[in-house]
Amino acid sequence: MKVSTPSLILFFIASLLSIIFRLSGHEMIELYFRSTIIPSLFIYYLVSNNYKISFFRTVILFTLFVRDVLVVLKIPESALGSFLCVLFVYLLLLYVAFKDFEFFKFDKTDLISAFVSIIGISAICYSVLNLKLENLELDFSLYVVFGIILSLLSIISILNYIKNASYVFFNALLMCVCYVISDIFFVVSKFYFYTEAFALISLITQFLSYFFMVNYFLEKNKKVEDLNNY
Repeated sequence: MKVSTPSLILFFIASLLSIIFRLSGHEMIELYFRSTIIPSLFIYYLVSNNYKISFFRTVILFTLFVRDVLVVLKIPESALGSFLCVLFVYLLLLYVAFKDFEFFKFDKTDLISAFVSIIGISAICYSVLNLKLENLELDFSLYVVFGIILSLLSIISILNYIKNASYVFFNALLMCVCYVISDIFFVVSKFYFYTEAFALISLITQFLSYFFMVNYFLEKNKKVEDLNNY
């Protein structure tokens, strides 16, 4: 067994128990387990990367930890706080994706893939924002900005994978797919039509996005050190 394996097992167990207690309505117990999800991934990353981590990635993981705690606590300011945490993380990840994007040389044959990606992601974003959402916790314009940032992150990640179909960018692609699915089902279940199935999908994909994000960072350390300038 690798030294990093116990922390990875703890992550999956904490994620599973968080989902179970969330759906069963035991929010206080959920808080205990959910608050260990990001720390367990932090330890997994640290051990797997020879106990080295940049300030940039520490900020991302810490922000996600704060977001998870705010979601469970449900204090009056938690909606805005959670929103800003996720938006901040997406902006940081968008910066990372652009750094990768600038490294590659794209030609005319990539235009079709780029066009399809832009149209597809834009259509998904527009469709969700065009739903008759009710009882929004924040101003609608903030959700539009959020959708644009996530769409840009997804499009750049798709193009990076098309240009370099490595395990590094496969993890980045899966991370974005999970983020998109999680946010779509979160918005739909919270502001349009709630079902436990939608809430379950949102939670599962959210926790998986954390896992793929950390794997993406680890693989970047191994395969593309020349891009790791942040």
